[in-house]
Amino acid sequence: MGNGLSMELHKWSSAAFPEEYALVCTSHTDKSKLSIFRLRVNPEMVLLRLAESVCYHPVRLFHMELSAQRDNMGCFNLGKVRVVVDGTSQLTQSKGKDSLSDLCERKRCFYEVMRKVESCGSVERVSWEFSHSYRVTLTAQIRYHVIIECDKEKGLRANIRGPFKCEDQVLGAKCVPRPLIQRVVNQEPSKAIRAFAESDFHGKEYILFHGASDKRGVIIDNTRALFHGNGNASEYKGCNIIMQTFVGKSLSP
Repeated sequence: MGNGLSMELHKWSSAAFPEEYALVCTSHTDKSKLSIFRLRVNPEMVLLRLAESVCYHPVRLFHMELSAQRDNMGCFNLGKVRVVVDGTSQLTQSKGKDSLSDLCERKRCFYEVMRKVESCGSVERVSWEFSHSYRVTLTAQIRYHVIIECDKEKGLRANIRGPFKCEDQVLGAKCVPRPLIQRVVNQEPSKAIRAFAESDFHGKEYILFHGASDKRGVIIDNTRALFHGNGNASEYKGCNIIMQTFVGKSLSP
């Protein structure tokens, strides 16, 4: 296939998350070079986790968490959107509360989180998009996206698109519409793969969104926290936190 990687998608269900996925990419020439993306979805929480070492650097780790709560009318509203990155790249960019991106030092791997708003007449459709790409030749990239939305009645939902092979034109890259996944497995991956994807790491935390009803926002810059776990099981040790508070209009999801 010319991409130098084998790709398989694992799909399964658990008591806490009706939808669980793991996209496992392995180098053909060096089996220790991995890119593992974990996605866990239920109506009240979406968890994303990326661990990859395909770009000739130490393992890079990324965690994203989105929550949703019901209001007094029984409708779901998007809650906090939180991202933790390993903090090793000097090319990480945070653009206010709407996006976060990171380009690895060799400029071969890239990921981005972005808030997207689409207008249809007087109706706004808001989603959050996570995208990840890595260069496989001088002129081509492998790329996939995850689109996350909060439905008023059904809660959070996520849709994986790709991976696709893209001819590199930077902006407006042309992607082959056929997915590159070679095998779909209807069970969770091995314990070793799960351990690699869920490794502890020292991270920097970004709060990209605070919840639909918040009028005050707090930017938390956590530069030396030991991050472990997901959701309510998360644990932080050795924190150094700088907090900046601002007052503004109510945020919209």
